[in-house]
Amino acid sequence: MPKKVLVALPAGLLEQIDFVAQVEHRTRSDLIREALRRYIDVFRRSQTPRMSVSTLGNQKVALLTDTE
Repeated sequence: MPKKVLVALPAGLLEQIDFVAQVEHRTRSDLIREALRRYIDVFRRSQTPRMSVSTLGNQKVALLTDTE
């Protein structure tokens, strides 16, 4: 069962959320859930270290870098 969370939002932001939800025929909760899922997805992708494979002698090693 989903857990409820109380979140304080500025009035202007809540008005925008309600407007988009109404236009898309969705609930406020559904819209906020989707927005958070998308944010978390982008966050995870940006936090994943980049990996490259290199050869050290006769072994292949994975190197983690901060660059793409």
